[in-house]
Amino acid sequence: MFSIDVREISKVFRIYDNPTLRLKEIIIRKKCHREFMALKGVSFSLIPGDTLGLFGDNGAGKSTLLKILAGTLAPTSGVFNVNGRVTALLELGAGFHPEFTGRQNIYLNAALFGMSEEEIRDREGDIIAFSELGDFIDQPVKTYSSGMYVRLAFSIATSIDPEVLVVDEALSVGDQHFQKKCIDRMIHFCEARKTIVFCSHSIYHLQQLCKKGIWLHEGEIRMQGPIRDALDAYQDYMRELEGKNKGNTAEDKELARVAGHGDRIVCIDELWLENGKGKRASQASTGQDVRLRMRIRALKEGVKGHVGLGILRNDEMLCFGTTTLIDGKPAVEFYDGRDFCLHIDSMPLLPGSFMVYGLVTDEHGLHAYDISRSEPIKVSSDSGYYGITAMGHEWRL
Repeated sequence: MFSIDVREISKVFRIYDNPTLRLKEIIIRKKCHREFMALKGVSFSLIPGDTLGLFGDNGAGKSTLLKILAGTLAPTSGVFNVNGRVTALLELGAGFHPEFTGRQNIYLNAALFGMSEEEIRDREGDIIAFSELGDFIDQPVKTYSSGMYVRLAFSIATSIDPEVLVVDEALSVGDQHFQKKCIDRMIHFCEARKTIVFCSHSIYHLQQLCKKGIWLHEGEIRMQGPIRDALDAYQDYMRELEGKNKGNTAEDKELARVAGHGDRIVCIDELWLENGKGKRASQASTGQDVRLRMRIRALKEGVKGHVGLGILRNDEMLCFGTTTLIDGKPAVEFYDGRDFCLHIDSMPLLPGSFMVYGLVTDEHGLHAYDISRSEPIKVSSDSGYYGITAMGHEWRL
């Protein structure tokens, strides 16, 4: 049985440029609003024990989806079912009365989650102990910091034994000690086969807590699947976006200058990646034997110089690069169709999107005849390591 089953959920909000248009629309019975589609045909399902990480840009529809799952917002179309008691940590202070003390708000908040007064009384001590609020538990919550709000809200929400826990960025507030307590309790929930939907901008917390991932983009699911795969795709997209927004780096200016030069005497014709079998490839794996290849075109005879090959990430970060000059090789003669190869016996890169980067220079390595990039290359890995490159290592415990 599914603990959460969502089918083709969409949500449309009406946007009025000013409040009077609402009244005008009622009176004249004509449309005076714009429509904003926050969610578009979202579908997924979870079973008991699943932990789903929800992530994406601001405005992607994450909070809207969480509110629908929590039952505080109705979808415009589509259906969803949540089996069992649901508790949600959404907006800071939601469900709390600012004039009530923390203790009084325990009873108010837990009652909203469907607990009887006797059940609340039985768990009151555990809630207060977990929150670590001490004497502040008997102070009005309007005097609480944001971290204290989260301590109390998380303590209540996770102490009432829900079947489904929905959390929106709760771990972004509070000290590291309490964050660890929250994570430990959520891990305990997973072990007890509870279902968790966790929304966060923290890649680390998503990777550590979640098995599955959904990347929301402009109200639609861009990707869903194992959390590592979904996060890799999202980070790849963000790096590509960052690379497009750079535009003014020294490399970009040099590339534009060279590309706009009409009297080049040596051009890069092709750049590509080869696998260990000598075949062109658009994909590679960490640790694989690969070759960076470049073919040039000479527009003038008898020209000598140096060549360089390397790997760029899709945010324009140069991961590795070298030239024949750096490696102490003599200047080479350029002629039409000449190929150059840089052999890498173990691809060190971790998952992401990369490009082969090539350049051709004069004999001194000071003047670039041409600079170019290949088509994108996807690197995958089963290692689970973090970062950009895999390094040989050994634990000594």
